[in-house]
Amino acid sequence: MRGLVKPPRKRAGKPAKAAPERRESLLDDEAHQDDRQFVTALARGLEILSCFGPRKSEIGGTQLAAMTGLPQPTVWRLCHTLSRMGYLIPVEGDKLRPGIPVLKLGRAALASVPLAEKARARMQALADRSGSASGLAARDGGRVVFVQQCLSEAQLVMNLRVGTRLSLITSAAGWGLLAGFPQAERDKLIETYALPNPRWPQTEPAFREAMRDFAERGYILNIGVFHKSYNTAAVPIYGRDGRPAYALTCAGSSATHSPAFLRKVIAPELMKLAAELQADLHAIEAVPPPRRG
Repeated sequence: MRGLVKPPRKRAGKPAKAAPERRESLLDDEAHQDDRQFVTALARGLEILSCFGPRKSEIGGTQLAAMTGLPQPTVWRLCHTLSRMGYLIPVEGDKLRPGIPVLKLGRAALASVPLAEKARARMQALADRSGSASGLAARDGGRVVFVQQCLSEAQLVMNLRVGTRLSLITSAAGWGLLAGFPQAERDKLIETYALPNPRWPQTEPAFREAMRDFAERGYILNIGVFHKSYNTAAVPIYGRDGRPAYALTCAGSSATHSPAFLRKVIAPELMKLAAELQADLHAIEAVPPPRRG
């Protein structure tokens, strides 16, 4: 496919695939409606790009329309523009994948998170010592994004990478971040992101228990809630403003990382490392930005 992104041709005899669920979108925020400086067309293009990820590297125009809730003709025009600029590359059928300019943006974004690089060696040491996977994640709306991920040789259960996006509500990293918010703000986030989530009724009891655990012990455990063979410990890392900026996680197979092992071995090391990284983060935030001109 070259040029304008066109709708796929219908093929007779094949049942239609279920449409992908619509993503949570910043365009839904009513505050934008009264913001005269807000460029909706630009926001829509960025929404298109944000649909792609490690698990969805190639997406068709019809799928993009379903994921964003945008009219299909609008999606085609946006994709055409992004393709002309190199941000999207046409592949088989009506599918597209991110181009090199997106990679440049990703590298620039990671470069703006200096804590990720400062944490890498110590996170890798933790992963190696405990036969675990250690991750550092930041919040992005209703999702968390891993900005650092270190695996031991023994860690083959989950394939999370830098850039992986998970739900704030249905991930251990998300719970680690939510634990750090004051109760009122956490309840507001639950109202915004959890109540519309169909998995919330099944996961809420475990979430409430994890929050009580955090209040008592300073860390949360996720024991096979989302993956039966995978257990995780997580703690928040606070910025200088006192708000949770990152979640630090350490996880492994349930065969080796029992709740007792997580509490006795992993949690103390995780909390110690989180305190070190929090001090590093405060030092980073204390440095004033360079002057322009």
